[in-house]
Amino acid sequence: MEGVTGMPLDVMETREDLSGVLGELGVGEGPIWIKINLTSPAEGMYTHPEVLKEFFAVLSRPVVLLESYAVGRVRGPVADLPQDEGAYLQALRNEERDYLRATGLDEILDMTGVGLLNLTEVCAAGEAATRADVQPIVEEAAGPVRFEEFYDAVPRSLFAQRHKGILLNLARMKVPATDRGDWSLALKNMFGLVPLPDRMPYHDAGLVDALLDINSVYRSLFHVVDIIEGLRSVVVYSGDGQHDVPWGRYDLVQDRRLLAWGNDPVSLELETARHFGRDLSERSLIRRAKARFGT
Repeated sequence: MEGVTGMPLDVMETREDLSGVLGELGVGEGPIWIKINLTSPAEGMYTHPEVLKEFFAVLSRPVVLLESYAVGRVRGPVADLPQDEGAYLQALRNEERDYLRATGLDEILDMTGVGLLNLTEVCAAGEAATRADVQPIVEEAAGPVRFEEFYDAVPRSLFAQRHKGILLNLARMKVPATDRGDWSLALKNMFGLVPLPDRMPYHDAGLVDALLDINSVYRSLFHVVDIIEGLRSVVVYSGDGQHDVPWGRYDLVQDRRLLAWGNDPVSLELETARHFGRDLSERSLIRRAKARFGT
């Protein structure tokens, strides 16, 4: 693929390779919460069930997947969703059920008994940890956030076990074909923990702030380890790509089985970009993440 260069970050040939990576990251006994990627139903834009199967085979239980509803997974115009809050939520449930079935994710979850905790549902049911508990911890570790509603976005069940569990941030490897374009790696994957299904207001008001804030909340509370996977494919955005999503066209580079991992998301994103011949050090998200989280 033109514009994509470099040797593999690391190639996962066997189950033992993956087990070794998880051991290096200190991922041992559960509970383990996995932030998957469910951007859209388009090929390559979500964590594939076969990839989850590989992780489930080497992870200790209990394991729970984390994600929120997103209007990007809704078929048809978003404007057609009901305005009534209860009907809106039910429509999203129906869409999510069909989405999981269409991608085969429902089958792997049924087969393994792994659950999927939906943060939109958690917050709608009043089952989030209180702001009074969350805010002091976050602000001591990372400073105040701009979007204070994120203090209300942490499931109470996770908060109660925050010293025991590990949050595995399992991001997809999505890169632009040129120096221009969006990267979607570890920091951006955490955006799916924002409970609001329509996250365009955060895009409009300041996406970098929102990304930093949701990362600040979860990285202050939990032991987060980041894995960026291209095990089945790497998404490469390109103006003449074979695949199409509302935000652009892309190709899929397959059969390379790339994996990048670490405990420091800033260094991880910089090294991942270097593999593809790019320097992200001047990117706004990276500069500000480095100032907030260090490297």
